[in-house]
Amino acid sequence: MKCLSLVWLAKADLSNLNSGQGSGNLTELKTYDYGQKPYVSGQAIRTALFETMTRTYPEKFICTPERPCSDVKNCWGCDLRGFLATKEDVGSDRRWSPLKVTPGLGQITADITSDLLTRHSVIDKEGNKKSKDNRIAHVQMTENIYKFGMVVDVDNIGKIKVPVTEGKGKEERVVGWNTHIDIGEKERQERLKAVLDGIYNLAGFAKQARAAASLAPDILLISLQDTYNQRGLKALELDENKKVNLELLEYSLAQHSDEGNKVFFGFTPGIVKNEEEVKSLLIKYAVEVRRVSQVMDKVKEILGK
Repeated sequence: MKCLSLVWLAKADLSNLNSGQGSGNLTELKTYDYGQKPYVSGQAIRTALFETMTRTYPEKFICTPERPCSDVKNCWGCDLRGFLATKEDVGSDRRWSPLKVTPGLGQITADITSDLLTRHSVIDKEGNKKSKDNRIAHVQMTENIYKFGMVVDVDNIGKIKVPVTEGKGKEERVVGWNTHIDIGEKERQERLKAVLDGIYNLAGFAKQARAAASLAPDILLISLQDTYNQRGLKALELDENKKVNLELLEYSLAQHSDEGNKVFFGFTPGIVKNEEEVKSLLIKYAVEVRRVSQVMDKVKEILGK
């Protein structure tokens, strides 16, 4: 397997999962489609994913994004997150992340409400006299169903290749590649399983203390592929009536079938409006409908073989 492709839908109740810059005392939602729909940036998704994984495997993340250790062999953060580490008088070391994510796009037009917050504090003034400071702030909030996509470059987890060159100056050319670091299949599977666990438990977005919301998958399509590509990431698009676009879903399922990919589908009732049509389409392509937890367990079982 060279590639793991995931597309999922997550329903979030009234919340602000990713804020824009804001203006004055207003914290604005990040929106697209002329401000009609919210979105969660790819950076916010990756940050939440790695924070979720760090809670479970704190000993595996041995540095921070701001100060990367560059130890791909031992540090899951540098391996999976990627890094840009500057070196004095040399330049920098760079690693592209094997995890590619799309923004989380709100699928339906929904009303935006403003949550009024009051902040109270005591301020010391000259002469140690104290006075109360009362401030008011507003946070935009909305509810929606978000669509996410992620592609994992499985073959490059825990692996670094360096070019072999011949010639000098203008005549220098790459004649091959040497594997500088390779953690091996067993360790690679462990890291990949941790990524799946992180997605299943995905949390830790903005304003969680006051408005807890999970963007863990409610509906999930996973494919195991022998060829790396980023196709099929639109498979679970919704219309304004919360119905899955069956044409796009069937195209994606047919493509996976043509390529011989293994496909798994996790389902939670009550998320989309055309549940029966979706299930019938999956049956047509011999894809079993399971709970999301069952899909994750099945994929991890296959990875362990």
